[in-house]
Amino acid sequence: METLETACLYGADAVYLGLRGGSNLRALARNFSLEELPHAVAYAHEKRVKVYLTLNTYPHDGQYVVLPDPIHAAWDTGIDAVIVSDIGVLSMVKRLAPSVPLHLSTQANAVSSHAVNAWAGLGVSRVILARELSCGEIETIRRNTRCELEVFIHGSVCISLSGRCLISDYLAHRGANQGQCTQPCRWDYAMVERTRAGQYMPVGEEDGFTFLYNSKDLCLLPVFEKVMALGLDGLKIEGRNKASLYVATVVAVYRQARDEYLKEPEHFQVRPEWIDEIAKVSNRQYFTGFFTGKPGHDGINYDFKGYEQSHHLAARVVEVKDGHVTMEARNPLIEGMVLEWLSSTGQRQSFVLRGAFSEDGAQTHIKPNQLFSLKTSFVPKPGELIRKPFSEGDRVMPGREG
Repeated sequence: METLETACLYGADAVYLGLRGGSNLRALARNFSLEELPHAVAYAHEKRVKVYLTLNTYPHDGQYVVLPDPIHAAWDTGIDAVIVSDIGVLSMVKRLAPSVPLHLSTQANAVSSHAVNAWAGLGVSRVILARELSCGEIETIRRNTRCELEVFIHGSVCISLSGRCLISDYLAHRGANQGQCTQPCRWDYAMVERTRAGQYMPVGEEDGFTFLYNSKDLCLLPVFEKVMALGLDGLKIEGRNKASLYVATVVAVYRQARDEYLKEPEHFQVRPEWIDEIAKVSNRQYFTGFFTGKPGHDGINYDFKGYEQSHHLAARVVEVKDGHVTMEARNPLIEGMVLEWLSSTGQRQSFVLRGAFSEDGAQTHIKPNQLFSLKTSFVPKPGELIRKPFSEGDRVMPGREG
C-alpha cells in the first residue's frame, strides 16, 4: 500500500497492481489481498489516479479456478481496467465483468498493427506493446490503429521475448509465465564449449563467472522527446517489486519530463539533473532497449557486481504539525548526518539531522521504524521521503561550536 501511495503522491496518473493467489506475473511480490483491494482503489481514486488490475499469467486448466474472485472484485471495486495476456482469461473477464475495460499485457507480445487490431476486435481497449519494438515500428503501429497504445519506458528487461522464458522452469521448477520467475538470467555462469578448448568468448568475467543473460535496465529518458512525439496513450514504469524510494524518484522525474514536454514541445530538452536522479536508484546500468535499434553486446551487463545505487531511504514523513515534522526512520540515523528531502513537486533540499526528539526525549541515534520529530526549514507533505547517500554511512557533520 505504501508503494501505491508513493506513486500517487509523486505524480502517477495510474497504478497497476496484483492480487495474492497466483493470478499475476509477480506472484512473489507483496500483492494485495481481496480485502485490501477496495481501500487501495478508493485511495487512488480519491487522488484522481486510475487503478489497473493485473491478471496476466498464462494459466493452465487447473489454475482458472482462482480467477473468478479477482474478476468479481475488479467489478465490485470499480477497477479502471484489467490487464490480461491469455485469451482464455480475456474471455472470462468479458463474461464475468463485461463493463470492465481490457488492456493487453506486454507479455502477449503484440509487435504489429495487425495484431493490435485483432486484439481490439476481441474487446481490448488498450495494448501494451512488446518491448522488442523500435521507435519506427511503434510509429507505424500508431499510424495504423485506433486502439490505445502503451509502452514501457523504464525498468527491468527480460532476456527472453517479452518474458516468454522457460529457464526458471528448468533450473528452479518455478514457472515464469505463472508469476514465479526466479530470474536465473541474473545468475552468474561459467561456460565451456567442449570442442574448442582454450577459445574464450569475448565477454567480461567476475570471479571466473560470466553474466551471459543479464540485460541492462530500460531507460528511455535520454530519448524522451521521441517517445512523446509518438502520441501514445500510456507510458509505463516498472513499479512492482520496487521500493518506495525507487518509485518516488523515477515517477517524479518522468512526470516532470512529460509536463515540460507538453508545455513547450518545440523547446524540450532532457535535463542533466533528471539523468543524475534516476542513476541514484537501484539499477543494472541503463540502455534504451530496442527503441533506438537492436541492442548488441552493450545491452548486457556481463560483469554485474550488484545493483548500482547511490542513495537509500532514510525516513518517511508521517505528520506535519505545529512547526514540527514527524518521520518514521527506515534506516539507522545518527545526529549530524546529511539527509535530503524529496519533494513530490520535484524540489530537493539537503539538511543536517539535528535536534531530533521523541516521546522518550532527545534522539541522537535513531533505529529503523522509530518515530521521531524535528524542526525543518522546509514544509514537507505526509508521505514524502527523506533519503541519504550510501557514502554517508555513519559519517556525521561536526556539531556547531557553542
